[in-house]
Amino acid sequence: MYKKVIIAVLVLSGLLLIFSPFIKESIISWLSNSQNKTELTAAQAQKNNEEKALFEFDAIQPPSFFETLKAGFDREPKAVIGRISISSVEMELPILKGTTNQNLLSGAATMRPDQKMGEGNYPLAGHHMRQKNLLFGPLLKIKKGARIVVTDFKKDYIYTVTSKKVISEMDADVIQETKEKEITLITCDKAERTEGRLAVKGKLIDVAVHVK
Repeated sequence: MYKKVIIAVLVLSGLLLIFSPFIKESIISWLSNSQNKTELTAAQAQKNNEEKALFEFDAIQPPSFFETLKAGFDREPKAVIGRISISSVEMELPILKGTTNQNLLSGAATMRPDQKMGEGNYPLAGHHMRQKNLLFGPLLKIKKGARIVVTDFKKDYIYTVTSKKVISEMDADVIQETKEKEITLITCDKAERTEGRLAVKGKLIDVAVHVK
């Protein structure tokens, strides 16, 4: 009996090891889609943006299976403050306030407590997964001139990509405030633990007001 239990545990452990990447990516896809499809008013987004948030830059690394599983239970709908869309790479994600692992597993996370859409530098971070269409993975395909749209559900802020390069994880200057109205998108340069970061920059070219 004891041997049968040991064999069963070993078999289950092996199956978990084999299927954990697929389970992890399925959870991430569910987290992102469920947050993105949530009906959110401009007033609720503004209220969410007034809440305090954590900024844990060490979280910008590919998550483990158990971190992903935990995020599935700990997700915070009240963190959603907007949406980012990049049609050229088929990317649409919720924007969440705070750089936490839960937020990074759901969409695009803000990187400074003082940042404002359409003003100065608006930095966002996202995970880069092995499944290239998840989270910020599509950014690897983005090209100069592509349009990035972020919205707070009152206004759409439209940016055009001006640069795309790999930087060091220690290069914090890219997320600092600027006089120029721009957006900065940050993700790991590889779908693994890495010291490199892909930084995509864009400049604001238009603002569209939502008609009630």
